[in-house]
Formats: sequence, C-alpha cells, structure tokens
Amino acid sequence: MAQYENSKMSNMNKKTKRKININDELLLKKLKKINEENDEVEIAANPQYKISEPEHPWTDYELLGEFENLNYVIAENIVKLFEEGNTIPFIARYRRNFTGDIAIEKLRDVKETYDKILTLKTKAQTVLKSLEKSGKLNDTLQRSVLAAKTAEELEHVYAPYKPGGKKTLVEKAKILGLEEPALKLLENTEPVSLSKYINEEIKDLSTVEDVEKGVMHIIAHIMATDTEILDKLRKMRLESYFLIETKKSIAKKSSSKDLKNTKLEAQQDDDEKKYELYYDFQTSSNSIKPHQVLAINRGESQKALSVKVIVPDFVHKKFFSLCVDRFLKRGCFNDSRKRIIEASIDDAYTRLIHPLIVREVRSELKSKAEKASLEVFSSNLKQILLAKPIKGRPILGIDPGYKYGCKIALISSTGNVLKTDVLFPFRDKSEKSAEILKKLLKAYNCTLIALGNGTACRETETWLSELINKNVFSPLEVFYTIVDENGASIYSCSPEARKEFPNLDPNLISAVSLARRVQEPLAELVKVEPKHLGVGMYQHDLSKKQLEEALDEVVTECVSFVGVDLNTASQCLLRKIAGLHAKRATAIVIHREKNGPFFNRSQLKEVPGIGPKTFEQCAGFLRVGPTDPNNADDFYNNSRTTKLDCTYIHPESYNLCNKLLDMLHLRVSDVGKEHFIEAMQRKRNTLNVSEISEELKSSKESIELIIDCLCKPLNFDLRSEMDKTPLFRKSLTNILDLKSGSVLTGRITNVTHFGCFVDIGVGTKGLIHSSKQKGIQLQIGDKVEVKVVKIEIDRKRIGLELNKKI
Repeated sequence: MAQYENSKMSNMNKKTKRKININDELLLKKLKKINEENDEVEIAANPQYKISEPEHPWTDYELLGEFENLNYVIAENIVKLFEEGNTIPFIARYRRNFTGDIAIEKLRDVKETYDKILTLKTKAQTVLKSLEKSGKLNDTLQRSVLAAKTAEELEHVYAPYKPGGKKTLVEKAKILGLEEPALKLLENTEPVSLSKYINEEIKDLSTVEDVEKGVMHIIAHIMATDTEILDKLRKMRLESYFLIETKKSIAKKSSSKDLKNTKLEAQQDDDEKKYELYYDFQTSSNSIKPHQVLAINRGESQKALSVKVIVPDFVHKKFFSLCVDRFLKRGCFNDSRKRIIEASIDDAYTRLIHPLIVREVRSELKSKAEKASLEVFSSNLKQILLAKPIKGRPILGIDPGYKYGCKIALISSTGNVLKTDVLFPFRDKSEKSAEILKKLLKAYNCTLIALGNGTACRETETWLSELINKNVFSPLEVFYTIVDENGASIYSCSPEARKEFPNLDPNLISAVSLARRVQEPLAELVKVEPKHLGVGMYQHDLSKKQLEEALDEVVTECVSFVGVDLNTASQCLLRKIAGLHAKRATAIVIHREKNGPFFNRSQLKEVPGIGPKTFEQCAGFLRVGPTDPNNADDFYNNSRTTKLDCTYIHPESYNLCNKLLDMLHLRVSDVGKEHFIEAMQRKRNTLNVSEISEELKSSKESIELIIDCLCKPLNFDLRSEMDKTPLFRKSLTNILDLKSGSVLTGRITNVTHFGCFVDIGVGTKGLIHSSKQKGIQLQIGDKVEVKVVKIEIDRKRIGLELNKKI
C-alpha cells in the first residue's frame, strides 16, 4: 500500500481519502498532482509477490558435474566433502575413494567451479529480494532467475528490472499498460484489438504502430528470457565455434601538448609494437590461445584494439525455429499475429540474444584464459617449491650490488648463519674482496655459492667465473648457481625476518635467504607471498584475489604433501599445512615451547584451537619423531610414541594398518627399517588389494596408501625422487659469443603457453617457442640441450630450439 500525504500535517484529518488502482507511472504522476491540491490519496497496489521457498531447478552437484564433466555420483561426493569443510590436500590424499582418484590439479579446478556456483546462488537470492522489494516478482520471473546457470544469464534476466537508471523498453511498455494485450497475443487465447489501446495524448500510444511496437518489446523480452529456450541455446553455444576478429582501434587525437611529451610518444610507440600482431587478427574461439585472449582483452581496455565476435547465422535460425515452435504455433492461425510474433523473434535476437551470446563467449574465453594462466602459475610455483634440497653442506649466499657492495652470508649444513660480510669487487678492491672470499670458503670448507640474479648479477658472475678459472679457491672445487631473487628483499624487511635476525641488516638477510633457497627451498620460499616469486606471465591480467588464492592453495598442497616435523617446523611452515592457519600455527609453537616436544600426533588435540575437524585435516601431514636421531631407540621405547607418526598414514587408519601388518606377519616396531621395507616391497607384488580391502572392510584406496607408505623409509621426502637440483657452473658465456647453430645446455626457468624460457648462462634467457619443443613437455627445473636459431642483440632476444631433455 503506497500513500501520498500533504506536507501540511495539520490539515490531514480534513482531507478526503479515496482508493485508486494503479497500473503505470503516468497515473502516478497525475495522482501526485491531485495530492498537491490537498487531497490525500491512498493508492491500492496489487499485493506484492512473496518468495516461496525458492529452489533452483538444478542441484549444486548436477551443475558442478555439467561444468566439470564429472560423473554425478562423484560430483555429489565432492560437494559433500566441501560442505563438511575438508581441504583439497586432505581430500586428494585421504578421500580418493570418494573422488574417483582425480588429480589434485583437477580438484582445485572443481573447487573453483563450486565456489562460482555458490556465488551464483547468492546473487540469485539477492536478485529475488530486490525484485520482491520492488513488487516486480512473479512466478515466471522467479523461475527464470533460479534457472540461470551463469552470472551472464542471471544478469540478462535481471537487467530489465534493475532499480534506478534508465528504464528498459519492456518496462516502458508495461507502464503504458501493454502487458495484458502482449500476453493475450502471445498465448493466442482470444482475439486482440490493439487499436483500443491507442491514446493520442500519450506519445508512445498515439498510433497502432506505437502500440504494436510496445507489445513486441514485451513479447521479445519473454522469448529472450524463456528458460527452456535459453537452456537449448546454451547447449548449442557450447558446441559451436565463433569467429574472433580484432582490428587496430581508431587512435584518439593527441593534443599539441601531448605530442611534445617524448615519454608519451615513446609509450605510444611501445603500444604499437606490443599489439601490432592483433591489428588484423582473426581466429576461431576453439583455437585461440589463452595468452592471445589476455593480450586482446588488455589491448581493448587500453583502447588499442577493437574486438568483434561473429556469431554464425545458424544460431539466429535456430533461435527463430525454437520460438516458432514454442510460441507461434499456439491456438488458431492469424496473419497479423504471425507478423507480430515473427518481428518480435527478430527483435529479441538482435537486441537481446545476440548481445547475450557475445557476452557469454567473451566471458567464457576470458575464464578459460585466466584458468589456463593460473594453471601455468600453479605448475611453475609447484616446480620451484618442490626443487630438490641441497642438504648437509654449507652454502655461501651472495646478494650482488654496485654502490653498496655484494652482501654475503655463509650458512651451515643446518641453515644457521655462520658469517656475514660485504664485498666491493667493483671499486678497485677486487683483490681484497677475492682474498676475503677465499679465506671464508676455505675456513668452512664451502664449495657452493648461491648468487642472486638481481642488480650486478652479471658482473659478479663474471668476477666469480674468473676467480674459479684462475684456481683462486684451490684445492676447493667451487661451483656457483644463479638463484632467483624474487621476494627475497620483501622477506628481509618482514616481521618474520626481524624476529629471526633482530641484529642483522636486511641486506644481509637477503643473502641468507638466497643460500637457504638452495639448501631447503620449500622452508625458505613459504616465507614469501607466492605472488612475489615471479612464477608466470600476465599476472596483471588476472584478479589479484583469484591469483593469490590459487597460489596459496599450491603452497599448502606442496607443504602438506612434503610434510613437516611437528617439533621443529617454524610458524611459517606450520601455517601452510592443510587445516592450519597463522593463529593455529602460533598456538602450536607456543604449546611446544611451554610443554616441550610432542611425542605423538594425538597430542595436537591438547593445543587450544585444534578441534576434531582441524586435527583430521592436518594430522596426516605432520610428522612426530625423535628430535635427535641418535636417541631414536629411546624415543620409540616410550609407550606414547609410534613409528606410524613418521609416515603419511593418517591416524584414523592406524587400526587398519595394524590389522594389515598382522595379516602380513610384520611388526609396527620395525616400520622404516631396511629389512622391513625389503619385505614389504616383496610382498607388495603378490598382494591382492581387492581381497584385502574386502576382508578388512576398507576401501581399496586406503589399503593402497598404507602399503605405499610402508614401502618407504620414515620421514620420506617426495622431493628425493625429483631431479630438480640447481644448475651448477664454473664459468659463463657472453651473448656476443653466441652464433646461430650453437649448441648449449641450460635449465628451464619459466613456462608459458607460447614457450619456455631457458637460462643458458649468458645473462639473457633464451626462449624455446612452443613450435620448437618437438612435442616434449617441459617444466621449471628441467635440464635441456638447445640449439640457437635466432639472436637479436639489440632487443636482447635469443631464439632456441630444443634438442633433447637431459
């Protein structure tokens, strides 16, 4: 009930009240005018439509299965696991029997899609509440909103009813009172005379043509939002290809002041070169590459490119056919009705459906490109984090520099800082610096140098190479490796760094970090936000939140699957374990400092904030063993300890593991010993896992995981099986020494969709274009033999061809 009141409250009781049913805004304006003449008008509107327990015509798991091409049973299982608060690493390792053993990378994609479905449902509820509040909600509209399967489709349905802004054509037609004849005409239940709706006083109702036009707008809207038709169009769109065309955008006229700005001119020239590949570009939606989509979108946003999606004619014909079958064939035939319906179909396609299809195609291409880029980022980050550690030897880290010198830090075999200093090899003090370096390396028997790849790296590398070639460090055989500095300076100024090294200069902390990145990459790199590690390209084209969440998931996966020692792990490492976060990790460290080391995983439950669910998620990824390997026997003689705590068998499966060991006539006290591992490996070849799982009333996947764990040593590190060690060098080559046809060895430092970048030791990374990879899949850290095919010294570009993977 809406009520218009006179501003003078004292006259309220003297006014005459009368009720008027309203249908449009024109009448509202007249009513306001009456109100101004001191008549209080009480307007009776139709009762608002209330949301009645809205349910989508699809379930979460059905939509998830459709989008991710999953079996509905598997999709339903995964949805339940997510709803119960399970983490991706936990599901991937300990709930494989529910997921069909899908890879963890696929599981991350599924989680992202599931989150989008939840967001879509939330948006749908917001839309319904908005429509209910405005009094525009009805059964048909509610069904259309709830049937939407994408954000674009939901926006398409909601757009005509959005509050504020310019009214849509369908809204204007409804306000004019044309909804009734439009529905009658569409349903064809009775003859409709449009001439009786003519009103010469109202501009948009002054002729039959005007009335007909308004009716067509309403009919077109109904057709364009019909859930059955939209569903069929969606399926057809997913099975069709669209042509993508890009052209050079018409440049804005620059002012004379701008033209004098040399920096602006340089920027314009740079943009010209950057997007010149797309000035006359054409490809199909099924063959366009992810990096091309991101580049085109960026060029369009910078007004350097114009983009066009060409929708095939058969889509229009299909839409026309669907509408004819659904609407035109109702009731008795009428030429006038046929003409209006067919014109409405064309209007619906041109004005509503075609733009919707273009938006959905662009959105899907963008989504796929972002997803592919995130996969590259994730894969690259995973390779960096899982690099094989170089343990058990001292390492010298060098953070190179000109003005403030080269900061050096030597760490022990356990990562403790032994010595720090600053060298100035580029200030006529190279001999003095060489002598200091020589004494330091010999004093600690250090043969490995980790050199940062930042400013002055090239010059420092040249200096080191000369010293090595002159046998300055003899009898030591010294090598060096180039270490990526990304994030090192950020970490050196962080609260964590200041807490660990309260009296050390941040520049020297960077040198310590570089050395530790070689000795124990995972433990050191988790201290830095993954977005600062430089593990991909086009990061500026991706959502900051999306990128950070994806990379954080990878860090959690890597740390969890490698596993950490509950008694020695830092807070930085613990917080990256599945199920834990900074607050819980801090609570574990405090409990450890207050009560001493843990004797078993179950003691985690005594830590404040670690409840049953948290324990379930993190326990399998935390190891508990003797803090001193020399006291292992005494440690395991304690009744509170078990060797299973040093494996990745989950505590929930300890009883199952003990039953399996009894069946195999083996003892849990021997787990991890050489003879036990040999016995397990022999038995493994003859075991019938299906029969065992049936006898022990467990899943086949759980039995396989236990057997796999028992065949490995205690505290098994999956990185030990990876050949991703740093590339060690004694000397280097200059880009000027290269020539076409030269054969070199190097290591992959970055992977993109268009090729792989290789460090070949000349200061400039070479590129193996995807067309030159010979179909061989490469990852960060792979050693390769390459042939130089192109050199552009002025642009510092080296084109390579892959010979073989070493």
